[in-house]
This record gives sequence, C-alpha cells and structure tokens, in this order.
Amino acid sequence: MLFKTYFSRWHALTGTRRARTSRSVVMVSFWVLVVLLGYGLLRNLVGVRAAYPDILNTVFSDSSQPAFTIATVGSGDTIAYSVTNFAGATILKGQAQAQGKQVYLTLPRLGDDYYVLHVTEQNAGSASSQDISFAVMSPSDGSVGAGTSFGIGVHLLGTHNAALVQLIATLGAGMVRDDATWAAVERSPGSYNFSSFDPSMQMLQQNGLDPLLILDYNNRFYDNGQTPYDAAGFAAFANYAQALLTHYGQQVKEVEVYNEYNGTFSTGPCARKPACYAQLLRYTYQAVKAVRPDVTVVGGAVFSTDTTWFRQLFAAGALAYMDAVSDHPYAPLDLVSPEVQGLEEEMQELQGLIRQYNHGVAKPIWITEIGWPSCPLHVSERAQADYLVRGAILSQAAGVQKIFWYDAVNDGSDSTKMEQNFGLLRSRDALGRYTPKPDFVAYAVLIRELANRSFLGRESVFPGIYDMRYSGNLRVFWSTPFSQSVNLSTNNPVTTISMTGRMQTLAPSHGRIVLNVTPDPVYVLGNISGVSWHNPL
Repeated sequence: MLFKTYFSRWHALTGTRRARTSRSVVMVSFWVLVVLLGYGLLRNLVGVRAAYPDILNTVFSDSSQPAFTIATVGSGDTIAYSVTNFAGATILKGQAQAQGKQVYLTLPRLGDDYYVLHVTEQNAGSASSQDISFAVMSPSDGSVGAGTSFGIGVHLLGTHNAALVQLIATLGAGMVRDDATWAAVERSPGSYNFSSFDPSMQMLQQNGLDPLLILDYNNRFYDNGQTPYDAAGFAAFANYAQALLTHYGQQVKEVEVYNEYNGTFSTGPCARKPACYAQLLRYTYQAVKAVRPDVTVVGGAVFSTDTTWFRQLFAAGALAYMDAVSDHPYAPLDLVSPEVQGLEEEMQELQGLIRQYNHGVAKPIWITEIGWPSCPLHVSERAQADYLVRGAILSQAAGVQKIFWYDAVNDGSDSTKMEQNFGLLRSRDALGRYTPKPDFVAYAVLIRELANRSFLGRESVFPGIYDMRYSGNLRVFWSTPFSQSVNLSTNNPVTTISMTGRMQTLAPSHGRIVLNVTPDPVYVLGNISGVSWHNPL
C-alpha cells in the first residue's frame, strides 16, 4: 500500500514516462532507500511479534514462558511487578522499563496453576496499578476433548469469535452448547438461512469442538410468534430442525429440544405445560430421525430439578421421544454448595423417575447447564471453582453422562450482577483481552484428570470427607465445610494435583501419608490400599 501511494503521487507529478534521466535516477535512489527502510522496519516488527506472538494471551502452556504487553501511562516509565499463585503466595518480583508507552514482559517458565500478575507504575509522583490473571496449564492433546463428558455453554453463534473458540479448545472441553434459534434461521416462511451461524460453526469444526445445538423458542410466522401450540406450529418447528441437520450434516451429532420450557422462555397457550412440550418433542424427534437416525435428541432442559414437572412430562409419554434427558440443576438462590443442595440425590431421584416411567429402563442424563455466579450475595471466585469440581464429581457419582458448565464468559463487566458472573473467563478488558477466573483453571485440570477415566465409587471415611475413586488409581478428596486430615495407607510415593494443577510428590513414612483435605478438591494418583480419618489429637 505504501509503494502504491508514492508511485501514484510520483506518476501524477511527472505525467509521462518521458521524464528526464536525472529525475529517474533520483526516483530510483528514493525507492531503494524506501525499500531498505521498509525492510528494516519489517524486520523489527517481525522480531517483536516473534518475541511476543500474542500480546492478548492469558493462557499459557507450561512448556513456554508467559509473555505480556502492558500499556503504561507515561513514556519510558518503570513498572514494578509481582506474581502470586492461587494460594496467594508471591513467587516473583521485579521491575521493567517501558518502551514508549508499553512494557514487554516475559516471565520465567512457571508450573501449572492460576496466577495474578500485579503491576504498579510510578508516573509523575502518582502510582497506577493493574492486575492481570493468567493460567499455566499442561497442553490439551486431542484425546482429552474427544469423547469427553465435559462441555461448556457459550453465546457464540453469530459472533465469529475466533479468540473465544481457541480458548475453549485450550481448556480441553470437547463440546459446546449454543442456541441455534429458530427465528434467526427461518426469516421467511419455509426459507432457511444459516449464513449468520456458518462462520462460527466452521471455527468449532476447525478446533475439534462438537456443537450441542439448542432448537429453541418461537417464530413470528407461526402461532402468533409464541411457543408452538398447534399442529402447524409443531410441524414448522420440526421442519426447522430438519433443515438445520441437512445443512450441517455430520458436524451436528446431538440437538436439544427447547430450553427451560418449564420457565419463562415458553409463552402463549402452551406456556410451561408439560403436555405441550411432549407434543413438540414428538414432532421434532420424528423429523430428526427421519433424516438423521444417528443424531442424539436431548429433551428436558428443565430449569432446576423440578420433579413434579418431570413426572407430568414423562406421564405424557415424552420419554419415547428423547434419547437423553437433560436438566439444569442450579442451586437454590445460586448460593449453596452442591452438597448442601443435594445435587447427587437430585440426579438419583431423576433417574428413578425415568425408570418408573420407562419400564424400569434407564436413560442417559445430561446436565446441560450448571453453574454458580461469582458476585456479592452469591459465591466467591474460589468457591465457584470448588463447586464446579465438586458438582461435576457428585454428578458423575449419580451416573450423569455429560455435564456442561454455564458459561464460558461473563456476560458483562458489572461485578455486582448475578447474570454477568457465571463465566470461566472475565469479559474482555480495555485491550480486548480475556482473563481466566479460577474456575477456568479448575475445569481444565478436571478435564485433564478425569476425561479418560471412569467413576468407580466412593469410600466412607468420616463425616464431611469425600473420597471419590476413579479408574487408573486416582482418587479425589475434599472436606466440607471444614478442613480435615486423612491417612493414606501405602508403601509407595503418591502424586497430588491441586484443583488448579500444582503437582507434588508425597513419600510415605511407616506405610502412611497424612494428607490435609480442604474444600478445594485434590487429586491423588497412586496405589493406596486404604484411607482413614486422621485424628489430630
């Protein structure tokens, strides 16, 4: 572009190729100089980008050095920085000089954990500060996401957000759940347009993420723009489902029919009525199977574990038209822990209802939304991470097949509003950078540790202590509401992995290791013959 601009101006001045030789010599010399200067500038830019390949990155591999570009107020200012880990310990301190109004900061390699970079800048006698949270994690290989039980809710379709897709892939979750809203697809009767979704779907495919698409809501061309309530509306909804599967082909392996029909998302004559939802399921299930018998049709998506609503739905014959049953077992007031909520017992009760209305035969249960908001009057960011891990493991203990955390990113930047603080990532900062919350790291570690293991059972140790056994000699421990200690009987060293990925090797003494367990779950890998409560007295 620079060459073309200068050439156009020069050509306008000369007006013809019959310029004098001297002018040609001058212009040739000029262009040689421009090319040389441009080449030098390009080398400098390439050098900077090679050293700092992604200035907005906040999730790093444990085989690399975390690198940041930090904007400063003044030119050439000095910043002081420190790094704290999830335990709150300061592990690094230093100073760096700005180049212009930026500091290029490269840290040494760090172990897996959740960290916060604290930056203070002294400028004209005043100080300004900023905190940047970041994660260091083991790389996620292809086997982690493939076939995993763990997914994440997103608001991605139509946004073309490549950065977010890459972060989800880095997390290791193999599935994303998103709305493929009817009204966005059928914009005129019988005509379907997927152009707003196609770029995001392509990005999911390129990053190895399977979409669970929600077929949801209403369309202004049918049933007065309300939730379908007659045969024509049900059939139109089913036709939209068929069109979606025809368009995306084998990329779509599962669909979920509607979202929280028992809540405010259903409107009109059919609002919150289980019998109407059973009809919508029947039409949609038959339409889907007619074109794609292999697609898993997920039904339910019930807000809270509303057993009365589930019972009415199953009594209406809906179980015949879903391959998996989904639920959104949010805790009361989005506040209490999964243990106090009775999450495991809720899922067991739901499976009992399924068997009761399905001739004693179970169906897979999927939790397609679960989460806690990190904000005042709800839970802290630390508790949010705790509850994510504990809730996922308790759900697996109850036989839940798939779990989708809600959601990927905070839906806003107001730290006081519940609906804006469910995310694994904070909303983008002033530089456009996503920063992880502790639950992002906790979910990444959970996926890496449990993705290829099966739940075997739980051991009774002492009230408040959870000892959950997985295949491959893995146990997960936590204690609630207080910290306690357990004795691990073993003659061999064991490896502990914290909720945020810190690894430690513990050696036994006289055939025993004393392990402190807290509300933060810890993974223990090793050959343990028994576990008992450790009496501190």
